[in-house]
Parts: sequence; structure tokens; C-alpha cells
Amino acid sequence: MVPDTPRRGWRISEVEALLGLARRDIQRCCYTGRGGVGILEPEDSAWGRRTYNVRDLAQLFLVRQYRRQGLSLPEVKQVLDDHCATGRTVRDLLAIQVDRLTDQADEVLGQLLQAQTLLAAVSEQPGAVEEVVERQVQARTALQPGASRGIPAHGRPSWMATLLGSQDLLDSPGMALAVDLWLGPGATRALREACASVNQATEERGENDEAVQ
Repeated sequence: MVPDTPRRGWRISEVEALLGLARRDIQRCCYTGRGGVGILEPEDSAWGRRTYNVRDLAQLFLVRQYRRQGLSLPEVKQVLDDHCATGRTVRDLLAIQVDRLTDQADEVLGQLLQAQTLLAAVSEQPGAVEEVVERQVQARTALQPGASRGIPAHGRPSWMATLLGSQDLLDSPGMALAVDLWLGPGATRALREACASVNQATEERGENDEAVQ
């Protein structure tokens, strides 16, 4: 079957499904009459139906996020207007949401890591705790661009090197319990001290190199 010609925007039913925002809220965002808040002005199609472009979707995503925080639509409108008055754009507000959701995801990953490593530990399956740590480290490095990349294959020496190479990784939510369950009580503290020593040695080597130059 030949696909339909690409449309210029999304229909309201598609927006509702894609964003999980109630149709009534979407409609109220589009008009300024009674009950409306006039947050966006989507285009009308040739059939007199509204179509929503990428910017409309971005604004409606923000609406959904604020609605989930318990704000009414008039309150959401006020918040968006206040941000606009301070020079913040839709892009700026999306960046704020990305940071906020990343923090939330990191916290949830920490709780998940603790639950999974405890389950693996009480199950007493060889290598199970290490496998959980590996999966979570990979997930964390995806969320934290500054963390270590190129996670090596399974193996205690490789994982040791990975943890020693990232103080942020050792300090991430849930990691302390996971490392202690994997390597034994007090292992996290020992690794933190070793990581600090490695970092100090690296800094001193860099200073010596600069002095030689």
C-alpha cells in the first residue's frame, strides 16, 4: 500500500494519544472565549479542522507537565506568560523539563538499583549482583553525558576500573548499596578513597607536565 501524502501537522486525536493530554484541555488551550486560555494558535486545515505543528506539540507538552503538577489551565497560562515576560522561550522551558525529568529518572534508577541488587543478593545466584550493577551503570552513563563511556564487558577488573574512573558514578543514588552488596561491606568507601587517590595523582601528573613544558 502506498503511504498517504505527509500532512503538515497532527490532528487533535493524534496529539491526545501522543502526549496523553485530555482533548478538552487541548481545545481550551486553542481559544480565548469562555473557558479558553489561548496558549497556542494552531492552523486550520482545508477542512476547517485544527492541525498542530511541532511548536504546538512542545507547548502542549509543557501544559501537560504543569497539569501533572496540579496546576489548572489558567494557572498554567499564567506561568507560561510569566516565563515569556522574563525572556524565556519554549526551548528554554523544554530544557528545564529535561533537567527536572533527568533528576527524577536518576532518583528512580537509584531506587531500582537498590531493589534489584538486594533481590539478586538474597537470591544467592553467582554473578547476579554484578549483572545488575552493569545494567544500571550503563543506564546512568546514558543519562549523565559527563560519566564514563565505553563500558567494558563483564569482569571484576574492568568494572573496578570503571568505578574508579568516575567519582560521580560512585556517588550516584543507590550505587553505594549496590557496590557493597557486590564487593562486600565497606567496599564503596574504599573505592571512593582509591578514586580520590587516582584523581589526585592525575592532577599532579598534569601539573608536572605543564611545569616541564
